Amino acid sequence: FVKGVFMASKKAILVYILEILRSETDANHTLSQEEIRNKLIAKYEVSVDRKTLGRHLNDLYEAGDFGIECEESAMGTDGTVRRTDFYMIHPFEDSELRLLVDGLLASRHISVAQRKDLIERVSKLGSPHFISHGNNIESPTGYLPKRQELFLNIDLIETAIQIGRKISLSYCQPDVDKKLHVNLDSDGKPKKYVFNPFQLVMNHGQYYLVGNHDNHDDMATLRMDRICQVKILPMNRKLLRQIKGYEQLRVFNVTQYMKEHIYMFGGESISVSFQAKRDIVNQILDWFDGNVNFTKVTKSKVVCHVRVNREAFKYWALQYMQSVKVLTPKSLVTEIKQAIQEGLNQYS
Repeated sequence: FVKGVFMASKKAILVYILEILRSETDANHTLSQEEIRNKLIAKYEVSVDRKTLGRHLNDLYEAGDFGIECEESAMGTDGTVRRTDFYMIHPFEDSELRLLVDGLLASRHISVAQRKDLIERVSKLGSPHFISHGNNIESPTGYLPKRQELFLNIDLIETAIQIGRKISLSYCQPDVDKKLHVNLDSDGKPKKYVFNPFQLVMNHGQYYLVGNHDNHDDMATLRMDRICQVKILPMNRKLLRQIKGYEQLRVFNVTQYMKEHIYMFGGESISVSFQAKRDIVNQILDWFDGNVNFTKVTKSKVVCHVRVNREAFKYWALQYMQSVKVLTPKSLVTEIKQAIQEGLNQYS
């Protein structure tokens, strides 16, 4: 020991250098060799002579395994390259971290406390100078308290999907008290559902489970934050071709499913044509993810053709009834007319 400063092993010094570069540098915040030397003394009470430090920094840089970068200048009189302004490249750039933070902010299934914790942990994956905007943005979290059970259920269901098994579950619905209440059977006990899980998806910040109720023949969608009491069953899941609308398929196409289900309703997908005002074309493209064909285009109107979940489209058409007129299929036109009339009767 000399005035509180001691010599450390080479391995320890290399670790200290890496930690200084990781915790204090990025491409816009560099450190010279002298600054690194002073920080070794200040943070770790380790003294390294300039020549030894230069050799260690060169070893780390030339190894190419630690994401170390620096500025190189002309060779010195001894033939060695002069290097300075060292910094570490981090796993994520600031712009990429902001995308991840935005995703957390948009996730309605995460509680406020969990969101804050995750944003802090994600932020540490980048530059030490990264400043997250997450704590300054208010985002929707829903009116129901988030349950830790959600994440346990996600793990169980992902396992069931991977090994191709059925699951049993109970399902909850919120009531006027703004609390979840489990669906009950005729005996007043939690009702058990047997479900064939195919895919977990996210839509509008919520997790959904896409699959098939064992006693039905079509595809259904369940809100993950409404599911409870999940168990993996020993029976194999139904084959996809046993489900209505998927008879010719062997692999579930989640991309196509998401395009067709603008709302997360179960049931069949159908081909629909409708007339719309030209000034909502941008909204139509957003809602259907570009999965639209346009015909009979005029200055004020256009006919649109989509393949979409029937029940979801019905509610979408009612939402846009001032700008949209459904043309086919006729059965859906009749359904929507009836719904509009029933809505009008509410105001009579």
